[in-house]
Amino acid sequence: MIPLTTMTISFGDKVTHPNFPEWGNGSVIKVESTAVRGEPTARVTVRFSSAGLKSFVGNDLPLEVLVDGHSMPGDRDLKRPAIAEVEDLERSGLTQAVEQKLQEIMHAIPLACRDPFNTSEHRLRRTLDLYKYDMSGKGLMMWAMSQTGMDDPLTRFNRTELEVYFKHYSHDLNKHLSKLLAEMHGESKLINQLLSEAPPRAKRAVEKAKSS
Repeated sequence: MIPLTTMTISFGDKVTHPNFPEWGNGSVIKVESTAVRGEPTARVTVRFSSAGLKSFVGNDLPLEVLVDGHSMPGDRDLKRPAIAEVEDLERSGLTQAVEQKLQEIMHAIPLACRDPFNTSEHRLRRTLDLYKYDMSGKGLMMWAMSQTGMDDPLTRFNRTELEVYFKHYSHDLNKHLSKLLAEMHGESKLINQLLSEAPPRAKRAVEKAKSS
């Protein structure tokens, strides 16, 4: 993700934090100058709908700007996310393509977990972190928010639809995990280290992958 900088964010912008979708959407309420170790930098304060006030210091921010309610990774000039493409298809009357695009979005394993240019450690760490999502009400909503970039996925999907998508996604995630572990054969020390920091569901998935 290209870092969002203080040069591309201002008071009133709508943002989200890609690592914490459960925080909901946020509004930038203050952009001010400060100093860190004597060096000038910026402090950005955001009020998130589900997490309250959060402050970020530095010229590169771990935030994504929202345009028309959708996340714009890194810079607002980049292309809109796939969920917005679904809405474009609907407006164009291309109904047959809508379900295919929705499945693509909901079943997708994040690029950070798959990109061969990322280290195997980074890919495994990000993959294991995905197991924080589950079929509970909160877990399912957090996952749907992460997949779609929507603040409230229930405005588009019902609970049953999300469960069906999540089951397919989980199957694909387990297959991806198995393939990644096979690639990291011989790196058991690193795998165990990452597992010690991973969610319980990730540990169970790794054990199942090893025994299959």
